[in-house]
Amino acid sequence: MSLLAACDSKQTTLGHLKDDGQRKMLVANIAHNQPYMNEMMNEMMKNDSCKMMMSYSMMNDPSMHTMMMDNMMAMRKKDPTMCKMMMDKKMDMCEADSSKCKMMMESMKTHPNMMKSMKGMGDMDMMPKK
Repeated sequence: MSLLAACDSKQTTLGHLKDDGQRKMLVANIAHNQPYMNEMMNEMMKNDSCKMMMSYSMMNDPSMHTMMMDNMMAMRKKDPTMCKMMMDKKMDMCEADSSKCKMMMESMKTHPNMMKSMKGMGDMDMMPKK
């Protein structure tokens, strides 16, 4: 009888998510599969309420912030598209809020080798002056 229930093709996605066992299995599979994890992160970055929830969690739990930052750094190293998307978001944030821009500039000062590398790139001369 349980075999017939398992083969029920009419169960919706929401039905799978409501089942604790199936949901945990889905989440674990997404978390341990790089392309699926990238897709999930992209969807999370598009969702305003999700961004607010992640920001709140990161501000109130330092270990959560560290874990998420480590995870994002690992993803950026593996996926150039993810890296570009995150850099674009940072640039948009800095463009919209001068305090964020100042914070990023202060942070960049603590990485002099990166700053030297950027200055050595010919493309930096092409940037518009403000």
